[in-house]
Amino acid sequence: MKIVLLEDRAQSAKSLLHELKLALRGRGTAVLFEASGPPAHTRIHEEQLEHDLLLARHGDAALIVADRDLSGLPHYGGLSEPTVRRVADKLAIPECGYARGENSKNFMEDAALREGRIAVSLKPSAKEFARQVVSIAEGFAYILSKLPAAIKAPGSKSPGKVLATILGKPEYSEKIALYASGDQNRLVSVLRVRGQGKVANRHLACLLGYWLWDSVLRYPGIVVNETAASSYLNIDKKAFQSPGVQQLFNKASYNGPFSAAKRPIWWRGALDDIVAKSGASDGRQYATKLLGKNLPQSKCCVDPKKTAGYYCMLSEEPVSLDNSKAGLAWFPRGADLARIGTTKYQEIVPWL
Repeated sequence: MKIVLLEDRAQSAKSLLHELKLALRGRGTAVLFEASGPPAHTRIHEEQLEHDLLLARHGDAALIVADRDLSGLPHYGGLSEPTVRRVADKLAIPECGYARGENSKNFMEDAALREGRIAVSLKPSAKEFARQVVSIAEGFAYILSKLPAAIKAPGSKSPGKVLATILGKPEYSEKIALYASGDQNRLVSVLRVRGQGKVANRHLACLLGYWLWDSVLRYPGIVVNETAASSYLNIDKKAFQSPGVQQLFNKASYNGPFSAAKRPIWWRGALDDIVAKSGASDGRQYATKLLGKNLPQSKCCVDPKKTAGYYCMLSEEPVSLDNSKAGLAWFPRGADLARIGTTKYQEIVPWL
């Protein structure tokens, strides 16, 4: 597994490469991108970058990691991460970006709003950055390795079925399919990569990986993040964060592609099974009974007098059904726990 780093500052490149190699722990290698030389007069930046990324040093990359601003890269004056992403898409190589300093927050927020983009923060440390980057590379590599068998599996060859098979949850194929409903850009991408062979598989693996990252794992429905899980189980967020409580739900943990970068995440259906088998009415009653102490319930961030149960995508806090809005155009149909708290909704409604 090879990770190619595009960074135009020597000291930053040295530090990040060191952390990436430590995080890989012998499971692959990380190399710094190097231009082959001055670009040919007939080539624009994108054509030259495509040529250089196909060189042996960078070949068969599992992931490209690029700084937002690459204006100081030798022989590539004015190069930026969006250009790198376009070339990576053409070559069917997964890509993620990052930004330094004051640009980091805006870069992360912008990436979160754009489909098919992965951004990683340098905060809180280069070590954490490297851990997440390696998880992303391993996630795409895993999808690519499982793809041929998933395509050959009996039944439908729809993207939802293929991804569900890769995740080891074929019973969730219809629910996963709901995360693509109405997404014309993704449907066009599927048509573009139809076919067989190594190149087609690489394109499809990228498509499925981006879809999993920024839709299925992002919007609570099939899986739930820590806050969404605590809200759904009716356990106060801080109480749910305690190791003793989370241990009760370990069997529901999501350990699939990107799990180390987006951890912790749980399969919602598995949480339901744990609670149902215990005979409890909800996760709070189940945990209270096993731990022998009363746990506080999850409260709505808009009205603390109400029990939560849902997740506000803007505030990233628990929210109740009565104090939130659903069905926004950019929410996947499968994300039935994703909502917008009424307070946040009033802030954005003039722009909708």
